[in-house]
This record gives sequence, structure tokens and C-alpha cells, in this order.
Amino acid sequence: MRLSGWCLVLCGALACAGAEACDYCLLSQGISPLDTIDGRGLRLVQRYTELDRVYAGSRELDNPGARETYHTTELSGFWSARPWLTVMAVLPFRVTAVDGHLEHHGGHHHADADDHEDHDHHDEESVVDPAVRAVEDQHGGDGGLGDVSLLARARVFQRHTLDSTTTLALLAGVRLPTGNTDGRADDGAYLDAHLQLGSGATDGLFGAAFQHVRGRWALNGNVLGALRGQGEAGAHDYDYGDSLNYDLTVRYRVSPATLGGGPRRWFLSCGLGGEVRGKEIEAGSRIDDSGGHVLFVQPGLQLGVGARWTFEVGAQVPVHHDLAGTQLGEDLKVFGALNVLL
Repeated sequence: MRLSGWCLVLCGALACAGAEACDYCLLSQGISPLDTIDGRGLRLVQRYTELDRVYAGSRELDNPGARETYHTTELSGFWSARPWLTVMAVLPFRVTAVDGHLEHHGGHHHADADDHEDHDHHDEESVVDPAVRAVEDQHGGDGGLGDVSLLARARVFQRHTLDSTTTLALLAGVRLPTGNTDGRADDGAYLDAHLQLGSGATDGLFGAAFQHVRGRWALNGNVLGALRGQGEAGAHDYDYGDSLNYDLTVRYRVSPATLGGGPRRWFLSCGLGGEVRGKEIEAGSRIDDSGGHVLFVQPGLQLGVGARWTFEVGAQVPVHHDLAGTQLGEDLKVFGALNVLL
């Protein structure tokens, strides 16, 4: 994506005052999730993700014309059932779109044996780089409710001193198969599994969140794992593979200089985040072009107004891809969010 395109997307997120596509983002925890360990409230998030780069391992290839986009609006509610326990529900509404689908090796539709047979009929120029994939002329997408998540977050440790606070919380939950899995492209063919609104699987979620605040600085760390159940995509069973998402973020309070010094609180943040995804299986056949690791730099801006309102904007800029086989990779993710304590 060109710099002008990045600016337009980020400006769109900034404009969504009422308004992040990875598993960690699904939980809508934002820049400082442990700030909402107490109380009850709502969170509205608008995320945009664009995939238009092709990688073989960590090597970027020329994109032959594949592109996918994801818009997700998440409405979350959280409530402190106990002073140390917060329960959450996340309702995602997704819009997916494809403009040229990058073929993959393996899976039901692209068995390895068939791939080898096809290579015998290719000319020399077409097999110079075995990482190159063809692009299916597929267009369209789907929109509607995605997979709903129910979670509980328990504070297991907290220590206050005269100038710092340290908090550790554990998280567990379940993601339910509420999203549609049989969406079709404009030509009537089933969309790729990742373009479907849901996974058709019941997934277990587990994680931890850490925060250390000292003066105007805070260090936030989060990790979330997903144990994926067997789902479906189109007419076939589909196993998305387990995943692990993590981030480590530094946050700085720009103003006021001391807590309680004014009705508005400005924060800047920056950190590193990553996604590790396992191999996927379609109809009993492993997809070779699946799984891997992506590392992001994550800048963000947060504004607190009074005791109830918080606004956030942020981005995930990929700085390293290490993907198995040949895959379409992220170009940029941006989000805008609004929190209100009730």
C-alpha cells in the first residue's frame, strides 16, 4: 500500500470515534487492557486489515494480482462480577472481500500429487521459481455476524508501592461458531476459509496480561492462545490450526504531568506484537501454504476524558514475515476504539 493509502486508512480510523485481523485483537483489549479490570462498560472497535503482499517464507515476491480486505466492527461488554474478576462478551460483525485469490498447495482442492502432475506440463519459465503461485479470478466477499467470544479475566496478583503498581491477570474463554461458513464469491464458488465470516468451530481461548505502571510510564504485556476445534469452510471440514498472539507495549502519559491534574489524559504508546499460526487442514489434507509467524510494530494514541470515556487509535505495521510455503501477507492493520464505563 502506498503512503497515501496508509494515511487514508488511518484517518478513517481516527474519524470513527464510535468505532483492529488477529485473535488477540478479537478480544478488543486495546492499548491498556488492565485499565478495565474493575467496573463495567462497553467497547466499540473498528478494525481494517489489508493483505496484498506475497511472501515465500520471509522473502517477498511480486504480487501476481491477489488482494484481500477485512473490515471488523466489534461490540464488547465487560462487567466486574467480583473485584478481581471481569467477564466479557465480544460480538464481531465482519465484511470480507477478495479481488484475486492466491492459490495454495495442499488441501482438498490442491493435492500435492496433482501439483506434481501439473508441473510436468508447465514450460521452463513457469517453474523457475517454485514459490510462485497462480491467482484465481475470484471476486466478492461476505458480511454479517462473526464468531462470538465469551471470556473471563481474573486478577491473580497486584502490588502497590508509593510510586508504582504491578498487576497480573489470567484470561480464559470460548469462541462460539456463530458466523456463516458457506459464503460464496461472485462466480458462485465458495470463498476461501479465511474469507468466511466464521470458522464453524468451538475454540478454547487462554491468555495472560501484565501491567507495570511507574509515574508517567507503563509497560503492558499480553499473550493469547487459541486451541482451535475442527470447523468447516464451504463444503469441507476445516482445521485452522492453533495460534498464539503476543505483544509488549510501552505507554507514556503525555499530559497531565500528575494524575488528577486535568479532565483529559493523553497517552502515546509503541511496542512489538506477533502472531504465530499453526498448519491448516482441509478435508483431511494439510495445506502446505499455511502457518508461520508475523512480527508487527504497534504505535498508538489514547485519550481519556473524565472518569468514563477513553478513545484509542493504533496500527500494526508488519516488519517481518516468516510464513510456511507461499502466502498472502498483511500490509497494514489499523483500528479505532471507544470505551465507556457505565
